[in-house]
Amino acid sequence: MAIDVDVVADIFTRLGDALEQSVTLCLIGSTPGIANGQPDRQTPDIDVWYSRSDYDTGDLHRACTRSGLLFDPKGEISPDAAYIQIVRPGIVQLPAEFETETIGRFGKLTVVMPPPEVIVAAKLVRGSDVDLQDVVWWIAQRGIDDRRIEDAIENLPNPHDRESAQGNMVLVRLVMNGTGYGTQPS
Repeated sequence: MAIDVDVVADIFTRLGDALEQSVTLCLIGSTPGIANGQPDRQTPDIDVWYSRSDYDTGDLHRACTRSGLLFDPKGEISPDAAYIQIVRPGIVQLPAEFETETIGRFGKLTVVMPPPEVIVAAKLVRGSDVDLQDVVWWIAQRGIDDRRIEDAIENLPNPHDRESAQGNMVLVRLVMNGTGYGTQPS
């Protein structure tokens, strides 16, 4: 199942209605862009950053089941399945502290995300083609200048991640200058 903006809103509404307690989920990955109107972007998963989310695991698991979502699946997943994936620090590293931005409230569910520059920094670490397209979209959509991105990169906890992100930012600058978006020079 591909999750686009309409599916995301429906999932959040169903999940918010199914929860027994108030929950805050901090989204990372592709879903924040999708929820903010990024066109032509789909994903089967909703990545939740554990460290900045607040939920009762049992309640969230039951609400996911009632909403037709898988909760933090491990192993094989059907291509038709939509799921909540809990992401803990490990392969993915985000700054220890950051302010969150509210995407919306859906019944008992509040959905938040890191600031766009933190999302950009995290996507620059991996630097896949899709990640770089997302970076360009965020920069253009929110007018994020280089200084904010550089600050977010400097706050990544892993030196190797910082180096990868800085290298990929050079590529993004080249792409953006070719599209007419341009970024503020640092």
